[in-house]
Amino acid sequence: MKWKILHKLRIENGKWKIDEIVKILLKNRGLKTKKQQQEFVNPKDPYKLTTKEVGISPVQITKAVKRIKKAIKKKEKIIVYGDYDTDGVCATAIIWEVLHGLRANVMPFIPTREEGYGMKVERLEKFAKDEVTLVITVDQGIIANQQVKHAKKLGIDVIITDHHIPGEKKPKALAIVHTIKLSGAGVSWFLAKKFSKPGLDLATIGTVSDVMPLLGVNRAIVYRGLSDVRKTKRLGLKELYKMARIIPEKIGTYEIGFVIGPRLNASGRMDDPMASLRLICTRDSERAVTLAQILEQRNQERQLLTKRLTNQARELWLKEDGKSNLIFVSHETFQQGVVGLVAGKLMEEFYRPAIIVARGKEFSRASARSIEEFNIVEAIRACADILGPHGGHPRAAGFTVETSKIEILRNRLIKIAEEKLDKEKLAPVLKIDTEIDPQDLNFTLYQQIQRLSPFGEGNPQPVFASRQVKVVEAKTVGNGGQHLKLRIISRHSPVTFDAIAFGMASLYSQLSPEKPIDIAYNFQIDEWNGSRKLQLRLKDIKIG
Repeated sequence: MKWKILHKLRIENGKWKIDEIVKILLKNRGLKTKKQQQEFVNPKDPYKLTTKEVGISPVQITKAVKRIKKAIKKKEKIIVYGDYDTDGVCATAIIWEVLHGLRANVMPFIPTREEGYGMKVERLEKFAKDEVTLVITVDQGIIANQQVKHAKKLGIDVIITDHHIPGEKKPKALAIVHTIKLSGAGVSWFLAKKFSKPGLDLATIGTVSDVMPLLGVNRAIVYRGLSDVRKTKRLGLKELYKMARIIPEKIGTYEIGFVIGPRLNASGRMDDPMASLRLICTRDSERAVTLAQILEQRNQERQLLTKRLTNQARELWLKEDGKSNLIFVSHETFQQGVVGLVAGKLMEEFYRPAIIVARGKEFSRASARSIEEFNIVEAIRACADILGPHGGHPRAAGFTVETSKIEILRNRLIKIAEEKLDKEKLAPVLKIDTEIDPQDLNFTLYQQIQRLSPFGEGNPQPVFASRQVKVVEAKTVGNGGQHLKLRIISRHSPVTFDAIAFGMASLYSQLSPEKPIDIAYNFQIDEWNGSRKLQLRLKDIKIG
């Protein structure tokens, strides 16, 4: 792994060293002026965010509010048309709960993955037969040109709320509440607060789960919203916390992104996404327990399936190709619900964009994940002439394709990747904020760094590097001895630090007190039996 030092620390000694380190961390996050830094450390109250700040057209949101109020007053049938991932489920719940609380005649609808992402003409026709006159999309719809056109013919008005990248022409909907600055749940929440004051718990879960940059408006939502997630009154979320064995008071972005989010996502990946919506919205304690158990079971099934299909996809790619700048694997046994996860695993392992296709008889559906250097949705849109519905973000996207055209598509996408990516540079780069000596680590610095939290996409937990440290003690730990536990010491100080290196046990035989090493790491507080000490969490080790 290549290291990229973002900033060099100039001050060697003195009481201002901690301040200098913090300044470097802020600059590395693009915060150069004092005003920017102050707004970052003390984010704005999200309830006071303006349409200009979030990038939403005030004209469009006014149209949406006016139409919704009319529908509520006339008791029109309204459908909140959602999406099956965590962000989409949270977005659906936000709008549905607010309108339901205003006594609107409103029902939520989330399609299964088998039915596919986005609005479907067949669904709209069913809604029309049921006398639905208003459909509000959440976390989707910005490229649904034909569906919106068909809805008009059926006498259905469509309000789009979405955050995905739009196509060349936007749909001719009654109103489009759109921005790429927020998550789908964030857009829903911004519209919903025009009617009431919804909590920030679901907007926070959606924002973190959809891997939105935790800067600016998203930071404002998550910074305040974490408290709502921890103190939620939602019976379903409380039971989910119990099932996942997480302490509500200690929930942070990690717990949302890797524990809560995947469980809410699991029902849509494996079965019925409405189970997650019901869990979020239920007011029945017994039902909350049952639904939390279902999600826990689905998540375990999802983990096993993902592991099996990842191994299968890896073997197929290495056998069929193994060299191209883009991984493209299709198979009839791949299940649509987890192909995105499989693509993500292979992308990380081989450091190149990955597309995994669940091959069907007539149509196949795929998910793509990409590296920072390659805009995957742009590449997919370059093949729009042979694709069905498609869309997404630069790092994650999806599409439907006729099965007969898979090989043509594969060749075209690989060609695009070969032209735009340098094979010699297809290796992960570890961005390191600055180099410091371990003797500079202390509780005061830790507390100052915590002022920059919550950490996540766009605001990663700070990474430091230290050169030529000595290994005093080393041992393998964990299930199967796959992790390393070290005690290290600086060249300039007698103070030792404990360090944990997950998944690096293969380096054990190369370590000795006579061989200084370079390390890249985060650091955290380790609490045990009432004592507190600093512990390094190693990201990489360079020996010799």
